[in-house]
Amino acid sequence: MDNFPPPRHIIRRGNYPYLHKITQDYFYQTHWKLRQPFVSRWLEISCDGMVRVKANQSGYAWDGCTPKYSLLNLAIVGIPDGHIDYRTMKPYTYYASLVHDTLYQYLDSVPVSKQEIDKLFLQMLGDFKLRHLYYWCVRTFGGLGVKQQGLVAEINKEP
Repeated sequence: MDNFPPPRHIIRRGNYPYLHKITQDYFYQTHWKLRQPFVSRWLEISCDGMVRVKANQSGYAWDGCTPKYSLLNLAIVGIPDGHIDYRTMKPYTYYASLVHDTLYQYLDSVPVSKQEIDKLFLQMLGDFKLRHLYYWCVRTFGGLGVKQQGLVAEINKEP
């Protein structure tokens, strides 16, 4: 049995669809500097700030920009992920929502503040036209009620 920090317990009531799935690990370099790496089942952050979302054997699935609901398994309504970005052939918010959702999954134990995670989300949205509105939404409504457990001091906020 691995001694990874567990993801925070989230109760999902209703029919919340997963829209996206990676089958290979995804890496993103941040400016974060950690005193020690963070390693969990689905997420790693190295001391030099490399974020790795792990696909593991089953793949990592997420719902994109939240919330989304399935209507009778016929249609999905909720926050749109944007049209397809011709550069990646993925919705505009695909990678930003992947990293943000994974970091929020460990929000109570990851050594990075919610504020820094939300700023990373904004940065990763790039030239998405509604990036500031989406950023405001995650800043305002994301992670409500989650207490970060004193690990915020682990990060060195040098740019």
